[in-house]
Amino acid sequence: MAMQRVAVTRPRRGRRAVAARAVAVLAAAGLALAGCSLDLPPKPKPRPTATYAGNPAAIRLADAPALLVQCAIRQAGLRPGSQNWLTGRNVRITATNAVNFETWFHSHDTPGPYPQTFVIDGHQTHYLAFGATWLHKFGQWVPAHTAGSDPQAQRTSIYAWSLWAAAQDRLPSVVCGTSVTARELQAEVFGPAANPW
Repeated sequence: MAMQRVAVTRPRRGRRAVAARAVAVLAAAGLALAGCSLDLPPKPKPRPTATYAGNPAAIRLADAPALLVQCAIRQAGLRPGSQNWLTGRNVRITATNAVNFETWFHSHDTPGPYPQTFVIDGHQTHYLAFGATWLHKFGQWVPAHTAGSDPQAQRTSIYAWSLWAAAQDRLPSVVCGTSVTARELQAEVFGPAANPW
C-alpha cells in the first residue's frame, strides 16, 4: 500500500518539477530577449576600421538610435532639453556622453505619450510614432495604436525604426526625410570614424 502511494505521488512531483523548470526557462528566455533587444549602446568613440570591419551590421545597430534621434530633432521638432550629447540641435556622441544618450533614448524609445509635442505627418501630437495611422480624438492627434504592448504601436516607435535602419543599411524616409543619407548623418553625429553605412 505504501508503495502505491509513492508511485502515485512521484509522477505528480515530477510533473510539477518539469512545469516549474519550464516556467523558469521561459522566464529567463524572456528576460534575456528583452535585455538583448534593448541594450544596444551607441558606439562610445571612433574606432579603427580593422576592429569591426567584419561586422558593420552590429555597428549600424549600435549607431542607429543616435541617427534617428537627430532625424526626429530635424523632422519632428523633438527637443531633448539640456543634454551633454546635444550641441544646439545637433546630436554629438562621444566616449563621455554615450551612456547618457543611451539612458535618454531608452526613456523615449516607445511611441509615448510625452509632455512635449511633435509634428509628425503634419499632425501636432504627443506621440513619437512614425508611419502610424493618425486619429483625431478629443481635439488631439493620436496614433491608432498606442498601447506599449501593442505590436502595431511598437512598429511605429523610434526604437523599431532604428532597428529597421540598421537592417536596411539606410535611413527610413518616414522618420528622416530624403535630404540626408545615413553615411552623411553618421559623420555628423559620430565624427570621423569608420563608417558602416
